[in-house]
Amino acid sequence: MKSKIRNNWPFALVFLLIGLLLGWLLFGSSGHDSHDSHDHSTEEAAADEVWTCSMHPSIRDDGPGTCPICAMDLIPASAAEADDDAFSMTMTESAMRLAEIQVVEAKFERPEINVRAPGVITTDERTQNTISAHFSGRITELNVNYTGARVREGQPMATVYSDDLIIAQRELLESYRRRNANPGLYESARQKLLFWDIREEQIDMIIEKGEPVRQLEILAPASGVVTELGVSRGDYFRSGTTLFTISDLSRVWINFDLFEDESHFVKTGQTIHFSTRTNPGAKHEATITWVDPLLDTSRRTVRARAEARNRSGELRPGMLLNGELFVETDEAKVLIPSSAVLWTGPRSMVYVYEKRDDSHRFEAREVTLGNRAGDYYVIEEGLEEGEQVVFHGAFKIDSEMQLSDRFSMMNRDKGRLPEDPHNREVQDVSDEVSEDFRAEFTAFIEMYLEVKDALVESDFDEASAKTGQMKEQLEAIGEHRNDGDAHVLWMEMYGNIAGHLRPVANAGDIETLRSEFRFLSDMLVDAVKAFGIEGVVYQQYCPMAFDDEGAFWLSTEEQIKNPYLPETMLMCGEVIERIE
Repeated sequence: MKSKIRNNWPFALVFLLIGLLLGWLLFGSSGHDSHDSHDHSTEEAAADEVWTCSMHPSIRDDGPGTCPICAMDLIPASAAEADDDAFSMTMTESAMRLAEIQVVEAKFERPEINVRAPGVITTDERTQNTISAHFSGRITELNVNYTGARVREGQPMATVYSDDLIIAQRELLESYRRRNANPGLYESARQKLLFWDIREEQIDMIIEKGEPVRQLEILAPASGVVTELGVSRGDYFRSGTTLFTISDLSRVWINFDLFEDESHFVKTGQTIHFSTRTNPGAKHEATITWVDPLLDTSRRTVRARAEARNRSGELRPGMLLNGELFVETDEAKVLIPSSAVLWTGPRSMVYVYEKRDDSHRFEAREVTLGNRAGDYYVIEEGLEEGEQVVFHGAFKIDSEMQLSDRFSMMNRDKGRLPEDPHNREVQDVSDEVSEDFRAEFTAFIEMYLEVKDALVESDFDEASAKTGQMKEQLEAIGEHRNDGDAHVLWMEMYGNIAGHLRPVANAGDIETLRSEFRFLSDMLVDAVKAFGIEGVVYQQYCPMAFDDEGAFWLSTEEQIKNPYLPETMLMCGEVIERIE
């Protein structure tokens, strides 16, 4: 028996090997297939997953890597968009640092309104002395023969010959001889000469001489500067002719034009600071003494007057100046830095910041603006005290919101219901405006373009002069133009344009002018789209302007010439839209 088993063991070994092979084929191969199937499903899941950049949501890739724009690591889009909607986006900590996003809390306090007003220096009407002729005659000598001459009280101004004056002197001398018998007649004759501005010492000199003086001197009634010269040597004059006007310029009046929406802040007794255009570095101050109770309906301004000392004579009548008045209001308001506002009109945008675990969420929110208070804006609606807003880097966030087709400054309708009452999309009323209005508005935009060209050349004097002409053109156009919807829309935009043109015209240096010019440009972009102009303009944008906040402008040339960074980045920018 043992011999049989020993003889058959090779066959048993063969059967064992065959069994192991069959087992591997039946079970091992199915396990291998299962493993392969699992790997394929993982690969398919990975292939379906979209990776994006937290800083640039427009970037989409099918796997991990780095952002081609900022070189940051990509993250799964689901993680980046988990908390986002049409009005918000999230960033990682590193993305926020890379974008240099800075936030600040909205504060609640009484705003100090910064009222800016252009003005002009005039003479103080109360110090003016007019020398008029009370009789007919001729100028035989002219001692003061030009305007601007300084005179002192009692100084001879001119010598005159007059038959009327000789007759009056004879009456004086005759009544003087009979003064004891008829003192009233003497007093009447003397008073007549006094009424003719003949001084007491001159009358006494005539009496002492005992005969009429054929040529009499006209003496200055007060010290000051001759501001009007009405006669020349040898001229004949009649009674009532203005011979001279003398003004005391040691005190002058400062007449300011207050814009309608800010006039209620200004009261008598307040101190206003001002500087002249001839010497903008020298600061002066004056006290408001009068505010006109009436509104100039053609200019939509209120006149205010202040008094200033001028002992040095530096303030000359006729000089243009820029005034600035700081008024602390009685009621506390929500305030945020002006750089936090993406200005698009009364209803503008801010980005509200919220910290969520390891991510940072930014929500686009519309706010209603109040008055500007220095470097801050008053927020009337849309923001609460303590909420944090982006004050540096808001344009970067807005650009990414626009690229990802979310609600942004340029995409105001995204995520809104049609019945949203705050929809402020610019209405196209170009078919409703008159030809006269379009021609005047086109000339206004052409002057704006000249300001832009002056900024490209960094020519502050030219840019400042053109902004002054823009103000005159806007005032000439007037607020009440067109009919229907075009009339209503122009009334709204007129006030906004005037409000942003004012700080542009009052800018004391080119950087301030550029800073204010961008806000005016935002307003005019909407106005051009709404009312149309003759010809074609291009809306252009530079994301690098103002420390990467970005800024828009209009140009007649498609080629980029950056008015904000002409010395360093003249060609920086892109064409956003062709408007015609």
